[in-house]
Amino acid sequence: MKKAGMSRFIKIALVLIIALLLIFLIIKYKLWHLVEIQYLRKFSNDIKSLGIIGVLAYILIFSIATLFFMPSLPFILFGGITYGNVKGTIYSSIADLLSASLAFFIARYLMRNTIEKALKRKMNYYEIINGVKKEGWRILVVTRMVPIIPRWLQNYAYGLTTISFKIYALVSFICIVPVTAIWIITVNTVGKVQHDTRKLLIYLGIASIVFVTISYIPKLLYKKKLLKK
Repeated sequence: MKKAGMSRFIKIALVLIIALLLIFLIIKYKLWHLVEIQYLRKFSNDIKSLGIIGVLAYILIFSIATLFFMPSLPFILFGGITYGNVKGTIYSSIADLLSASLAFFIARYLMRNTIEKALKRKMNYYEIINGVKKEGWRILVVTRMVPIIPRWLQNYAYGLTTISFKIYALVSFICIVPVTAIWIITVNTVGKVQHDTRKLLIYLGIASIVFVTISYIPKLLYKKKLLKK
């Protein structure tokens, strides 16, 4: 018990030290400028000016970052702001699928025992494993479209199931594209009408309705199927 308590204390202490260090660096070097609109626009233009190299760099950074547990949404929004609605959706979807595929292969072929041991501590892991056994690829649609289970956990967990890579990649891509498109269209639309409060509220309202609808359609279908059984 003493060892467990000490271990927990050390973890909390490390988190506090890292947090304080980050705060110090942000204040000392004024790093808040990195999230200012002007800076983001300049950075976005710089990336876009690189042409195909910028696109490849964006896809690579997106894929690697989300492979290491970072959320995909900031990268999706940045891709939309940089490359527009159509190209932004294409590049972001490719990067998202690449990350999902890499995690799948790592879990299935390279680090299966290690990842399985780590994920067994999380209840979401068992939901996915049991879901695939009962529903097959349909549970993949539900988890992709209903944002409850973290994406990174899904990507690794599905590599430990019996689902084939072809089905996994195809269904994932079909689910990734519409959600990505909605996010990108929303952020670009909001950017254009940010000075018109009425239009801004209307577009945000429409986007919210679309998000909720898309998220809950798979869940409702899944529940309906369970009731039939």
